[in-house]
Amino acid sequence: KPLLLYTFLFYWHFLNALFTVEAPRLLYTVEHGHNVTMECTFPVNGKLRFRDLSVSWEKKDELKKQVYVLLKGEEDFKSQHSDFRGRIKLLKENLNLGQSLLQITDVKLRDAGVYRCLIGYGGADYKTINLQVKAPYRTVTQRVVSAGDNAWKLTCQSEGYPQAEVIWQNRQYEDLTDKANTSYETGSDQLYRVTSTLTIKSRIDETFYCIFWNKELQENTSA
Repeated sequence: KPLLLYTFLFYWHFLNALFTVEAPRLLYTVEHGHNVTMECTFPVNGKLRFRDLSVSWEKKDELKKQVYVLLKGEEDFKSQHSDFRGRIKLLKENLNLGQSLLQITDVKLRDAGVYRCLIGYGGADYKTINLQVKAPYRTVTQRVVSAGDNAWKLTCQSEGYPQAEVIWQNRQYEDLTDKANTSYETGSDQLYRVTSTLTIKSRIDETFYCIFWNKELQENTSA
């Protein structure tokens, strides 16, 4: 029996040494609300025996979240975490080529993190892949309201992540930020809704700029 156990363990390690999962890309960056397809590859060695194949994608949070499971050729959605329901698809037509392509649609900020692609097919191996999600402040909504006596309230609002700083300037690029009032709210989608209002006394033909500066992404959007 000890010899049989030793032989089995040796054979198992030998199989795993031959069977290697690879990840063509270890990092994917996607915009909030867009789609992303992450990939890992595995050796097929001829025609794929679908019933011998198991594929698992997991997200490594504080608690492991099951993203997708294909067990011995059969999809299993019972264990799929609620964060991913209705947004996950494995492109099964690519499995014959030794490609496990996981598609996530309508990407959320909470989708960011480390994923593990585990393949079992004779042997077993896995690779980890990092997904980054960014949400630039793409669109700025503007509003101008008269406050009487040549006074005006200029308001700019935008949504993004992470929290942005709002910089105000006039046509001469003088910094007026300290005269503005900026507030921040977060919604269920974790995006920051940033509203900034500058009150000024001005002639009608003057120009002012509001600039949303996202330091972490090193991006700015102005109006």
